[in-house]
Amino acid sequence: MIASKKIVPDIKIIKKSGDSEQFDINKLVKSLLNSGVDYSDVEPILSNLYEDIDEGMTTEQLKKSIYNVLYEYEEEHGKSKYSEKYLYDNCLKIRTSGKEFEGFDKNKIAEALINEANADESVALKIANEVEKELKKMNVKYLTAPMIREVVNYKLIEHGLEDIRHQHTRLGIPVYDIDRLINHGSKDNANLMHNPESIHKWVADETMKEYALMKIFPKHIADLHMKGDIHLHDLEYAAVRTVCCQHDLRPFLMHGLKVDGTGRHTSVSKPAKNPEVAIQHAAKVLSASQCEMSGGQSIDEFNVWLAPYMRGLSYEEVKQLMQMFIYEMNQIYAARGGQVVFSTINLELEAPEFLKDKPAIKNGQIVGTYEEYDAEIKIIAEALTEVLMGGDAYGKPFLFPNVIFKLRENAFKNENYELLYKIHRLSAKWGLPYFINMTADYQVGNTNAMGCRTRLSGDWGNSVEEGTLRTGNMQWYTLNLPRIAYEAKGDDTRLFELLNERLHLVQDALLIKHSISEKRLYGDDESRAVLPFLTQEFDEDQYYRYDNTTKTFGFVGLNELLKYHMGEELHTSKDAVSFGEKVIGHIKGYADGLKKETGLRWTVTQTPAESTAGRFARLDHKYYKEQTESVVNGNLDDMGSIYYTNSSHVKVNSDVTLGEKVSIEEKFHPLCNGGHIGHFWNAEAYADPDVLMTITKKICDSNIGFWTYTKNLSICEACNKAMTGLKDNCSNCGSESVEKFSRITGYLQNVSNWNSAKQKELLDRKSNLPRL
Repeated sequence: MIASKKIVPDIKIIKKSGDSEQFDINKLVKSLLNSGVDYSDVEPILSNLYEDIDEGMTTEQLKKSIYNVLYEYEEEHGKSKYSEKYLYDNCLKIRTSGKEFEGFDKNKIAEALINEANADESVALKIANEVEKELKKMNVKYLTAPMIREVVNYKLIEHGLEDIRHQHTRLGIPVYDIDRLINHGSKDNANLMHNPESIHKWVADETMKEYALMKIFPKHIADLHMKGDIHLHDLEYAAVRTVCCQHDLRPFLMHGLKVDGTGRHTSVSKPAKNPEVAIQHAAKVLSASQCEMSGGQSIDEFNVWLAPYMRGLSYEEVKQLMQMFIYEMNQIYAARGGQVVFSTINLELEAPEFLKDKPAIKNGQIVGTYEEYDAEIKIIAEALTEVLMGGDAYGKPFLFPNVIFKLRENAFKNENYELLYKIHRLSAKWGLPYFINMTADYQVGNTNAMGCRTRLSGDWGNSVEEGTLRTGNMQWYTLNLPRIAYEAKGDDTRLFELLNERLHLVQDALLIKHSISEKRLYGDDESRAVLPFLTQEFDEDQYYRYDNTTKTFGFVGLNELLKYHMGEELHTSKDAVSFGEKVIGHIKGYADGLKKETGLRWTVTQTPAESTAGRFARLDHKYYKEQTESVVNGNLDDMGSIYYTNSSHVKVNSDVTLGEKVSIEEKFHPLCNGGHIGHFWNAEAYADPDVLMTITKKICDSNIGFWTYTKNLSICEACNKAMTGLKDNCSNCGSESVEKFSRITGYLQNVSNWNSAKQKELLDRKSNLPRL
């Protein structure tokens, strides 16, 4: 054996049993040679090692010192990986989350239990010792951190330490699920295409959803979500984002644009001088805010803010600018998960009363008041409508932004007729525009909406602007109404008791999200603020008016609640409609009471329920099979296809006229002050713009607050032929390569991206518009 030129340390090493033994240089040299260390390198390695060996070291400490010396030696001399081979041969090896190998140390288990799960030191050491014994029995080449954590959690369960296990558990996603997402994608959100970015988003989403259910929400609330009593939307974002915002361009047109909110990580723009730059800034505001929020982004009063930039331009120049904006919003393919921004713009036919005398902004300066720009406001709306009419280069409709027109008292006067007629031509061709009925009794000053139907009204705060601009929905969570009916078993009193219980639980969940959101916005002793775009200041005024955001109760399946509880549906019985009003009115009353109690903005919304309507139906069929079989919609032989009717809508395949549908659904719009929508299915019909104009005027005499005319479309991929209705073959070239489009909830999208329940609903929809 080699004899080191340095004096061999005369020390004792403590074994795992607690006994001591004399340090043996020969054992060490043999171990080094067995680990592949070149004979010529043994001497210098030993010389370095002697400096680290002390009396009373444990065998584990000695092995760690040997590993460190080997690692440093090979790094310095460019040798082969001695250290990694030594780990394999002499230690319990762990592949860490840092993608490196290190020796097993049971003390790290104890430290993790103490630091992560607040375990008592004696308990932590006991678990660590037992885990070490278990791991030594395993015949594995190397350990991983997740594997060790699983063994630790098993021991915690074995000892009845469930609370500690809950805090210590590791979040992740099974290999099988990742394979499935890579190869097949997900259809929970039809706006997400299957691409590398969406795959990464879906994988990350699953982990963040687990985190929310394990860490953000208490077990009883998480369990109710898992069972389907309630639905906690956007769980993947519960810890980091609020939902949506209605933007005001004036701060950016006055002060310039910092898309990161600070100017430290991106370039900073001065206020836009030219209309082209103003348009680009509008698109970038929506994109930047999408990075910090989970839901849609909207610019309210879009054509009002941009009107000063259009003065002096020809109609064709304005049209070119609108085309640029539309293409920006449909081609900035960089929002979460590789998608375009879920965007909306709200437009006026003329300057609204609440803005007429407000300073108009251009290039950081005041250029009169907005009432001076009525002509430009109309030109923008008309040019935008004409751009949307044309479709893209392949003849497809533009899917974003959702375009909403506000119809105020002057909407049907002669000066607005031509513009309103063009908007209805757009409805007849593509079914794109949405309308807000500002003449309904419950509307106040200003109302805006998004394609997802979230709504803000001017009846909150100190002014119309505070209530509707630079704020939005913090979050909505949804009640499963049919399940309440199943559990009430026909008893009215019990039904409202259960409704109160669920409302209280959703209230608690929303308050938790409210507290979490404040931490993300402003930080605290434990966490940093992470939403700088929203919290940037203009003239010492924070951009995002968080105090004015809505905390919202959503609901699904009122029609099925009535069907089970009363044996009647919304379209079959006035008594059912009246009882439905009582149910939703109760939710509204609960929300109004919370406003007074908490000072927060509580509202009620018709949940879009793109995936929730199907999820609730499937879970109810699992737990309440006998009750659901006569209630759910869809095909019971295909569980993926069953669904509940969205919110308080009339069932999509009911035989009702347009007037009957309006008379039923208008009763719920004033109650759903956080969001509502009327879907009027145009289906195969190519409606006459004049007919649609007449319908729109009649709807404006009702309490329907927000609606759209939905039309099914097919586009041939071979010859780009656009066709009305859902076609399997092209009427022009006969190709079977046909893309089908319809409105899934609050936005138009390719039907192939829809989940099975929504595809079945699409087939069930009956037109309630006049046919030609």
